[in-house]
Amino acid sequence: MSPSGCTLLSPATSPFPPKPSPSQRSSNPTTIRCGAAPPSGAAALRDFRAHHVTGRALLTNPALMPALAACARLLTTAAEAEQIHALLVKSGLARSFSGVYASTSLARVYARFGRLGEARKVFDGIPERTVVSWNVLLDGLVRAGDLDAAWEVFVEMPERNVVSWNTVIAGFARHGWAEEAVELFVEMTSVYGLTPDEATMAGFVSAVRGIGLLGLGRSAHGYVIRRGLSLDGALGVALINMYTRCGSMPAAYLCFSSVVTKNVEHWTSVIGGFAAHGRLEMALKLFAEMRRLGVEPNGVTFVAVMNACSHGGLVDEGFKHFSLMRSMGIRPSIQHYGCLVDLLGRAGFLEEAFKLANSLPGDQGFVTWSSLLAACQSHGNIDMAEVAARKLADAEPSHGSSYILLSNVYARAGQWEDLKRTRSRMEERRVVKKPGLSWIEVDGSVHSFLTADKSHAESEDIYHMLQDLKPNLISAGSEPEPFPLLPEV
Repeated sequence: MSPSGCTLLSPATSPFPPKPSPSQRSSNPTTIRCGAAPPSGAAALRDFRAHHVTGRALLTNPALMPALAACARLLTTAAEAEQIHALLVKSGLARSFSGVYASTSLARVYARFGRLGEARKVFDGIPERTVVSWNVLLDGLVRAGDLDAAWEVFVEMPERNVVSWNTVIAGFARHGWAEEAVELFVEMTSVYGLTPDEATMAGFVSAVRGIGLLGLGRSAHGYVIRRGLSLDGALGVALINMYTRCGSMPAAYLCFSSVVTKNVEHWTSVIGGFAAHGRLEMALKLFAEMRRLGVEPNGVTFVAVMNACSHGGLVDEGFKHFSLMRSMGIRPSIQHYGCLVDLLGRAGFLEEAFKLANSLPGDQGFVTWSSLLAACQSHGNIDMAEVAARKLADAEPSHGSSYILLSNVYARAGQWEDLKRTRSRMEERRVVKKPGLSWIEVDGSVHSFLTADKSHAESEDIYHMLQDLKPNLISAGSEPEPFPLLPEV
């Protein structure tokens, strides 16, 4: 299915606003194009000092705003930002109407540094706050993950623009509040009549991805096509990830193919998608094509490629790409080493995987030992599974995976007493494993299921259907497990 073949709702039935006319687009007062690129961070700070030492008044210093912008970009400029803050206070500009823009920029600097207390103080001292001032505070709270405080600020805002909505929608989607993000998008477009831009749609599509609503995602894609929005940035990446998460790799690939200027994130998303869905040949083919076209892969790209090798049992190929990554000057992270452990473990090289995990410097982390423990479960190595489980419990004491995986190892081996002891230890330490969810979309609604779930309104009919399907599954060669695996509690 090509992007143009997606479920495109008509303007009359679509939840998305109609395509704006050219006059509406061109009259947007927030669209400002600069004729020259801003100076680099270091140059902007040098210019500010040069004007300051000549005795120029702070308000007339042309490098003040570029210097503050540089401080917001460079996290190593905290001392310079504090000095500019002191100058603003001494000059009285911080609490004057003429200093609103400088104070707003200073609040942005502190917010980017994660120093929200100072950002809030500067914000509170602004005599006449603009919507930009409010957006700066909102963005800082969202970046810090304080969604409750961000929502309070959003509600309190006397005026909101598209940037305000974008910030909250994207923040909610990023931090797991996907349903709330979708509701906000509907409110923004239907109640307030605002026209979403590329950033809005990127946040909305990310939220749709979190819920798994493929139909709504296709409608969003159709709206993007009708509006002629560019897929060259975050919006294209979000759509590829949405289709991947919803299990529609043909649509993900067609969306990827429609991107005019593909960056490393587009390539990484589609490679990771094919790897996650077991299409290792396609993942490796795309990686080779990416390099042929001169797009430099990053560390995340190599994680995706090594995952593809792991799922396909391509041990030599996986280590070859690991060596390639190092030769390109990319420093391996714990995720890359975790991929190697998983690669060896899945292929049955448990001793080698264990030696590699033990040889890693510092904290080997959750990924490494959970990968090894899962491999021990698959290959029935009880002794190594017990060691890996202890390591995993040390790395994440409150996480239930080590106990569940080890219990399943004992269950496969028929060691019921060991299984009971593991469960008792889990209960004594009050460790609760977050249950895994499966879901399916039917007629635009998502139905979620837990292990042995009976909370669904139609659970009785669902279990009857499973019983009816059981003979067909057995005749097709799918035998039920001969032992009782523990539920994911």
